[in-house]
Amino acid sequence: MTIAGFDSRQLALFRTVVEAGSLTAAARRVHVSQPAVTAAIQKLEGALGVTLLERSARGVTPTDAGRKLLGHARAIDALMSEAVADVTERHEPLGPLVIGASTTIAAGLLPTLIARFRELEGDVGVRLVVGNTGEILDQVRSRELPLGLVEGPSRAPRIRLERFGDDTLLPVVAASRERRIALESTPVLWREVGSGTRAVVEKALRRRGRRPLPMDLELGSTAAIRRAVALGLGLGFLSRWSIGDALDAGRVRVAPLPDLAIERRFSWASASGELTGTAARFRAFAQRERPSLGH
Repeated sequence: MTIAGFDSRQLALFRTVVEAGSLTAAARRVHVSQPAVTAAIQKLEGALGVTLLERSARGVTPTDAGRKLLGHARAIDALMSEAVADVTERHEPLGPLVIGASTTIAAGLLPTLIARFRELEGDVGVRLVVGNTGEILDQVRSRELPLGLVEGPSRAPRIRLERFGDDTLLPVVAASRERRIALESTPVLWREVGSGTRAVVEKALRRRGRRPLPMDLELGSTAAIRRAVALGLGLGFLSRWSIGDALDAGRVRVAPLPDLAIERRFSWASASGELTGTAARFRAFAQRERPSLGH
């Protein structure tokens, strides 16, 4: 589509450049030369009359105008995916939904979405693969999974990441634990390396001068951390999506460390190319449902 010199293909390419972080990396993704990508972006900037990218030795970053355009580009792409999902396969039963999710999302968020999706679309089969963020991204990258929903990263090699929503990790301890919490002397309950939760918690604690210590525990699931917190084994970080039952039962409490409430992002992960079929239908459905999700 072209409007007054504005080509929607240039818009898609602009989004790829921003997400790849450089003109060269974007050229590799779309299999064209770097000069061709540069020329297309310059043509887009000329058509709009604004500068969209700041260029440096480290790559490119969007200007204020570029960030605004990126938001519109993502909205247009989501709308196109929804349109494709809406008009295809309506008269035939949907195939199974195959999706991967990191553990917090699989336990706290996806069951509600899948239940609502099946109410709308009928008894669609589901195969949900659960792993840490790194494992899910690897399976999406190798195309073992068409779609993933993960926590943490804003970029990943050869993966398209699109924001689904935001989450907060809360510092929690056993309800019976003394009120004062000293980071340097309280064991921290870590997720395993490769977990999106582990990455954002480690970054936040490093800013406070707290690194992993021999007294800490490393546990392989959200459920294990929740149980370990309730048993008084240390300080854990739990998603607002997974903490409710334990709080309600009076087993754990939020620690008095307000500056350690950690914000993070939930993102769709897909390989390059158009998402189709049941996975596309589910992603479009979930985007519509997101505002109504409670905690």
